[in-house]
Amino acid sequence: MALSGIVPQASLLPAGRDWLWLAGIVAVHAALLAGAVVGLGSAEPPVTPPAVIGMLVTAQPPAEVVPPKPLPAAPEPSKPRVVQRPKYAPLPPVPNAPPSERAMTAPPVESAQPDQPEAVPAIPSVAALPAPAPGPMPVIPPRTDAAHLNNPAPEYPAVSRRFGEQGRALFDVYILPDGSVGEVKLKRSSGYARLDEAAFGAVRRWRYVPARRGNEAIPYWYVQPITFSLDS
Repeated sequence: MALSGIVPQASLLPAGRDWLWLAGIVAVHAALLAGAVVGLGSAEPPVTPPAVIGMLVTAQPPAEVVPPKPLPAAPEPSKPRVVQRPKYAPLPPVPNAPPSERAMTAPPVESAQPDQPEAVPAIPSVAALPAPAPGPMPVIPPRTDAAHLNNPAPEYPAVSRRFGEQGRALFDVYILPDGSVGEVKLKRSSGYARLDEAAFGAVRRWRYVPARRGNEAIPYWYVQPITFSLDS
């Protein structure tokens, strides 16, 4: 490197001690510059390769392989049992054997005649049919609303009116063929004994138009209602 730019010219050099001092400064700068140049030209520091560390690994014993259990053998199919039938010797033929009395003789089959039309069964007339059996005649129940009967109504007890008792009673009445009452039974109470007794006494004296089956009067069980109402 040229030092013309650093060393002063002769005309500018100071005299005496100043010159020595300036020369020392220049020498120091030159030494520093030389050291820098040497540092730049030195080789790069060596690179240390990475160390490889090995480890001993204990080998594991191989796993024991358990073989699968064999499947049970399928049972052998049972052989069909052979039943040997006894052998019978054939019977010798009977010469000139007469026919058995129990032998059945089939009737002779008539040959079909396609030319003749098939016979159609005759349809019986309505007059030839038997008359149906007569069924039971309907029963006409007895009546109590006939005008000529004049059956009196049950008397309303005065005590029942005063206490406000009212209700409806049912009676089973056995009506004879002549229309009179043979028997009376209380089927359902009105809820008050006084009302039931008053109705029972009235029905016991009533007369009915008897029940009939056709033109014949017959006995008959009849359900007779009796109502007690304060508004009537």
